Amino acid sequence: MKKYLGVLLVLLLVMVGCSSESENIVYKIGVIQLADHPSLDATFEGLIEVLDEKLGADNYVVDYQNALGDPTNVNTMSQKLVDDGNDIIYAIATNAAQAAYAAAESAGIPVVFNAVTDPVDAGLVNTMDKPGKHATGVSDVAPIDLQLAMLKEMLPDAKNIGMLYNTGETNSLVQIQIAEAEATKLGLTIIKQGISQPSDIDTATQQLVEKVDAIYNITDNMVVSATAQVTSIATTAGIPVFAAEDGQLDQGILATDSIDYHNLGRLGGETVVDILVNGKSPAEISVKTVTETVLYINKDVAEKLGIEIPETLASRAQ
Repeated sequence: MKKYLGVLLVLLLVMVGCSSESENIVYKIGVIQLADHPSLDATFEGLIEVLDEKLGADNYVVDYQNALGDPTNVNTMSQKLVDDGNDIIYAIATNAAQAAYAAAESAGIPVVFNAVTDPVDAGLVNTMDKPGKHATGVSDVAPIDLQLAMLKEMLPDAKNIGMLYNTGETNSLVQIQIAEAEATKLGLTIIKQGISQPSDIDTATQQLVEKVDAIYNITDNMVVSATAQVTSIATTAGIPVFAAEDGQLDQGILATDSIDYHNLGRLGGETVVDILVNGKSPAEISVKTVTETVLYINKDVAEKLGIEIPETLASRAQ
């Protein structure tokens, strides 16, 4: 009898040990972020919030890599995240997502992207509803129609709108196409100015301010990172700068009807949990988008430029 009790005790200990081990899984989450700026940072912060809430801070570790805008770093860091055996990779911005996607494909590591305007055009998914590959995530496609309509309401006499864009960023090319189509409906003309490196910003902005009534900064990582340069030149010339996102409002932007990047980060976090904990395949998880916006108006910039804010906009601004 004692022999059987001893065997039973051993089995119980083994079962308890296995149960304890399964309950204390520590997930390895690799993160690759293209560059530093507030909107991209917010998508990371939103991720961490959800992981803390759904997994608990002791049940995951994050290997965070920031490429600081360098394409070479993006590729090297993405490969490192794969080589280090992370369970999943969270990629912030299109170039980072494309690098992570390529590096993770042969290893079978799922990728959750964020702040990618057009995941289909970027080659990350087959369709928004059915990604069909080893990646899914969250699109930050801006409501360009609403934003240009807000610009036109604030500047009813405006005709020509300047747009700087990185010729090597897929996100930007997509947004330019959308903006040109939407501008036509409002009687606006888009004057676009391509750049290929940060050192082009000053010259390109100087050229634009001579031709336009306002500048609209799209969600282009190179341009957004140089917001202070753009607004400095534009404000000196008496040209207001609008933006697709709110992260640079304190750097001289006049207004933005922006989506919330912190919320995008939370949506990305929920997708990460769905894959890690619930065992879902990224191929079957639809790409998430948001349509709600928040209007921000910089009253100091408006006063400096002598722009009167219509009551219809002032009443809903934060």
